Amino acid sequence: MKKKNPIIYIIVILIILLCLIVYLYLKPESENTEQTSDSTNITTAQVSTQTIENRLSNSGQISSELDEKIKLHASYYFEKLLVQENIMIKEGENIIQYTNGTYLTAPYDCVLISSNLPNEEEVCTSEHYIEIESIDTLCMTLSISEADINKVEIGDEVDITLTATNEKITGYITKISEVGTYSSSGSYFTATVTFENNGNLKIGMSATCEIIVEKAENVISVPNEAIQTSNDQKYVVVVSDSGETQNVNVETGISNDAYTEIKSGLSGNETVQMIETEESENSFFNRRMNQNTRGEGGEFPKGNFGGEIPTGGQMPERNN
Repeated sequence: MKKKNPIIYIIVILIILLCLIVYLYLKPESENTEQTSDSTNITTAQVSTQTIENRLSNSGQISSELDEKIKLHASYYFEKLLVQENIMIKEGENIIQYTNGTYLTAPYDCVLISSNLPNEEEVCTSEHYIEIESIDTLCMTLSISEADINKVEIGDEVDITLTATNEKITGYITKISEVGTYSSSGSYFTATVTFENNGNLKIGMSATCEIIVEKAENVISVPNEAIQTSNDQKYVVVVSDSGETQNVNVETGISNDAYTEIKSGLSGNETVQMIETEESENSFFNRRMNQNTRGEGGEFPKGNFGGEIPTGGQMPERNN
């Protein structure tokens, strides 16, 4: 009787071992996928009428809207300075006294912030001055992104809240820069917000500016979770009284963190589905681990050599 070739047995055993290895390798991944899949909750919400608005907020310090240098009277002789720096000076109050008995007075309520004065009883020249800041009209600066800059204009109303007292003041945009400042996240422009001192404000106080950049009053709206998209067409799933569902195409307007304006497609009396996806702990953990391993962009991070092996197939020596 002819003996079977032992090579055939070896090949069969190797094939079985290979299949076992492949099975063991794929099985944990499959189980992990089941354990880390995200959960989807489907609920319903009533279409409603809302006032939707988007606000832009920026914190900073209060400054004077008017800062100017006033020249001393040339050919007059300086006698003395009558006020101290950073102390309020009332309009008409004497600031400089000349040797001939005349005075330089405050043109408005202000503070003295710097000066260049001659010695006592020396003649004043064009180089001598006092620098003052108005305390009547104040201002703050508001940083506006390039995405929002065309949504604001001079004359827009701004809400100002004092940090220390939570007091609220109304200001207005009086100037918008024409040249932006570039950053990696996008260019920003500066708007000047001007407001009158109510008597409680001091230069250097901190406050927050807030401006409405978009607003739609009393519009039909749905929760953001109700908006779905297919082939660049937005739609909502309308639920009838009997529980039947129908996809209805809609035209959307502005949206905030909670609601989206519906310009057409709904009458305002419908019930719509909301689809909320909750990320499981394992899914979140695995996603973060994957990002840490590969980098945020999904690519494996490059090493000191740019992730490539130099020509010749040999790795260069590590520099210690």
